[in-house]
Amino acid sequence: MIFRRSLVSELANTAGAVFTVIFSIVLTIGLVRILGMAAGGRIDSGTVVEMVVYQALVNLAPLLAVSLFIAVLMTLTRSWLDSEMVVWFSSGGISLVSWIRPVLRFSIPIILLIGVLSVVISPWARGQSDMNREVYAQRDDVERLAPGRFTEISGGQQVFFIEEVSEDGTTVKNVFLTETSANKEMVVVAETGNILVNDQGDRYVVLHDGRRYEAPAGSREFKITDFETYSLRIDVKPEKAIQMTDVDTWPLPMLLAQFDDSEAKAEVFWRICWPIAALNLVLIAIPLSFTNPRAGRSLNMIVALLLFVLYLNGISVGETWVRQNTLSLPVALVVLNGAFFIFGCVLFLRRTVLQRWLPVWMSIGYWRTRGHR
Repeated sequence: MIFRRSLVSELANTAGAVFTVIFSIVLTIGLVRILGMAAGGRIDSGTVVEMVVYQALVNLAPLLAVSLFIAVLMTLTRSWLDSEMVVWFSSGGISLVSWIRPVLRFSIPIILLIGVLSVVISPWARGQSDMNREVYAQRDDVERLAPGRFTEISGGQQVFFIEEVSEDGTTVKNVFLTETSANKEMVVVAETGNILVNDQGDRYVVLHDGRRYEAPAGSREFKITDFETYSLRIDVKPEKAIQMTDVDTWPLPMLLAQFDDSEAKAEVFWRICWPIAALNLVLIAIPLSFTNPRAGRSLNMIVALLLFVLYLNGISVGETWVRQNTLSLPVALVVLNGAFFIFGCVLFLRRTVLQRWLPVWMSIGYWRTRGHR
């Protein structure tokens, strides 16, 4: 009981620290990426925090899986380095297999949380993130104009820059506009402007006191025109229903309803694999933690990271094979996760039954010794 309580306590502290570090790194990278999208006008700047939260929920299941794996590995590795394992093994009846129960007692709730995140919450968050982008993409071009930022409108054919906008949003100052088409290139600068809407609902930007530079496409000869008033129509996009067409945003009942589709089966494979992968990695971490106290722990951590990357790539390859109907969903689940489960069993056998990977008679030192006799 004592060693179980101490183990669970240490696992909780280590897992919390590992998850905090990894989550902070991923969150910072996601925040920089989303801020770049907001600066480029691809998402609404007012939804940056919301998008960061959705992105964090999408990545939470893999982050919890790798954090749990590293936490178990680091905790048990420390026990080997401090010779605590030797004390436990010599205290009577405690073997490496005895660590499975306390480790699973701590890990099972987190693995269940990983399953809920992977199957339910992450697809929902991904769908909300895509919906925000779609809603922003369908906004009127006029509504997307913001001061101090270059904004592409009309499918990228026009680029606006406005230095200042009035409080009521109808008057702008120091306007720069460039328009590119197949036949001509045009640049317009103006001191002021305002936004008007005609009876048909079409929106115009009316510029005042400015200058227009116009030239045929590819030519360096510009025609310069000064104007007092210049009206430019801003195309308004027709509203359309927002539909989530990507299967990675579908809820589980919708995936099961379309289970004949290979895309749906591949997505089910991806979601189911993460809690199973977390369980396999936790079990593998117990025998993998063996470390000679005279050696460092760096080798174990390198092997652990390579193992996680291998598992991640295996899930991606399995998803591709299911999508291409190369393997069926049950076969892909059994082959991938079963292979890592067998690998974990082999590691347990090596640390509990086998004294070495190869028999003595297969070693080079054995034959050298016999040769000197």
